[in-house]
Amino acid sequence: MKRIIQMMLLATCIYLPAMACDVCGCSASNQFLGVLPGYDYNFIGFQYMNTDLSSAHPSVYENRPDEHSRDYYNTFQVWGRFNAGKHYQLFAFVPYQYNIHRQDSANALRSGIGDISLLVNRIFLNKEHKKLQQQLTAGAGIKLPTGSHTSLSIADKQGLPNMQPGTGATDLLVNVNYTIRRNNAGMNADAAYTFTTTSKDSYKYGNRLNAGAMGFYSFAAGRFSIMPVAGVRYEYALHDYDNYSRKWLNEQSGGYLLYATAGVQAYYKKIGARINYQLPVAQHYSSGYVTADHKIESGIFLLF
Repeated sequence: MKRIIQMMLLATCIYLPAMACDVCGCSASNQFLGVLPGYDYNFIGFQYMNTDLSSAHPSVYENRPDEHSRDYYNTFQVWGRFNAGKHYQLFAFVPYQYNIHRQDSANALRSGIGDISLLVNRIFLNKEHKKLQQQLTAGAGIKLPTGSHTSLSIADKQGLPNMQPGTGATDLLVNVNYTIRRNNAGMNADAAYTFTTTSKDSYKYGNRLNAGAMGFYSFAAGRFSIMPVAGVRYEYALHDYDNYSRKWLNEQSGGYLLYATAGVQAYYKKIGARINYQLPVAQHYSSGYVTADHKIESGIFLLF
């Protein structure tokens, strides 16, 4: 919800025996919805999401200096919402991944169509009383293993599995989204949780939580409607399993990230755009070896 949705991106890490580090940043992300455009409209949009991670950790070889690397995760995503009657909303997310891993003078690039996500949300509350408006939706969906994913035995020889466009597994997504608004000011709170399953090679990413609270205020500027937003987002991931059937826990994975976030949405008639920036204020990820630098999400959308 994604990727989310939602940027879009929470990561967990994957183990690479001998031939690469086991604490590099990863791209297994869950979608989130947040403050959505035009609540009563259908929409289709295009998003760009970027996440930068850095790592410093002991070498996998003895008597070698610490290894340093940077990971750049880029998601280009088509997504949209369709109102199915008065009580249901359908969401779809189709991402394209462009991921870069840089270590010393060597670069690894993996790109391709990512894992497609589908959501169905029910509208439990859509009420307006005097100047107070409230909306509450909740639902569930599925992330399909449509992205390119090479088995670990081959990927260990050709590159970093955590950089792959897909996870090779089908995941269950659940989410809840609440918005309250009075006149031009309002607040949004949302949470998304991903229940992961194992891939064909028995690797399992940890279950993931993405939650946030955002305040917003809308005003007119000529023919445009402008809506600044600001708040916090929290991401938490359980440990991965190198081999879930044998319960081989990857202890150098999982953790939490707390972001301060700010952005703006702008509308002209039925065309909208938005940009959002997230800066970490607290984090402990992959036993402290991985550091998140920032996240950026931008996009355009058409209401209809």
